[in-house]
Amino acid sequence: MSQENASAALDADSGYALGTTEKEYERLRQQAQVWADTTEAFLRRAGIPEGARCLDVGSGPGEVMRLLSRLAGPSATVTGVDIDGVIGREALRRLRDEESGRFEFHELDIESADRIPGGPYDVVFTRLVLLHLRNAVAGVRKMYEAVAPGGLLMVQDYDLRTWETLPSFEDSDLPREVLMETLRASGREPLIGPKLPAIFQAAGVPEPVECRQMGAMSFRKDGGMEVGFRVLHSTLPAALRLGVVTEERVQRFFANVDQRMRGDELLYQVSPSMVAAWVRKPL
Repeated sequence: MSQENASAALDADSGYALGTTEKEYERLRQQAQVWADTTEAFLRRAGIPEGARCLDVGSGPGEVMRLLSRLAGPSATVTGVDIDGVIGREALRRLRDEESGRFEFHELDIESADRIPGGPYDVVFTRLVLLHLRNAVAGVRKMYEAVAPGGLLMVQDYDLRTWETLPSFEDSDLPREVLMETLRASGREPLIGPKLPAIFQAAGVPEPVECRQMGAMSFRKDGGMEVGFRVLHSTLPAALRLGVVTEERVQRFFANVDQRMRGDELLYQVSPSMVAAWVRKPL
């Protein structure tokens, strides 16, 4: 399949492999909860300045915007940009209703835009965006250009290799396989997390001050496993169009999962690892 046809097989409006449905929006909200503590710890380690002008690239349901606002205080301004204006505007309405901080949102395709509006920013953050870009180096370069001298560029993204369902059964790693192969077939890089230092270098960004890898385990009772399985549901339309997987194989996988979920046997997921890197722009 040509690169043009592969891109067309993704969401028609965004080029996002997991789609723009209400079910996907709910999965994104659940995913934000799963990684909330990890992201907050990352932000605290780097140090978000009081009153900072903050930008969240790929802001989605707005939960990182909420974190940034709480850490930077009431005088801060937090701006979100996302290719999907529906979820972005919904998040903006909710944040303005629920939080005392100042929030803005711009519908923006980071890949096609010449520049990010509203800069420079004291903090530019992005989580789980680079693996959806055709050119992650160009994306990081554009984000770094939006950072003010002395400001922070902060990136979190997956190492999908660690993601697995245990104890293993037939096709137990199908969600990981389908997501990785769908990304590859559409010209994306699924192993973006471990490559962050090299991507920074290629983008003209200094070596990270910190780069660490974190993970989690999810069990039936905490709802985390459902988030993982929803990735397969969200990826499926693009995966089927790209010929990555068959409907029959997916149905067989969920039948196996349902059988195990109804029983008393142990079943859990090791999450994808979240790689986090940050750098301070020289004055």
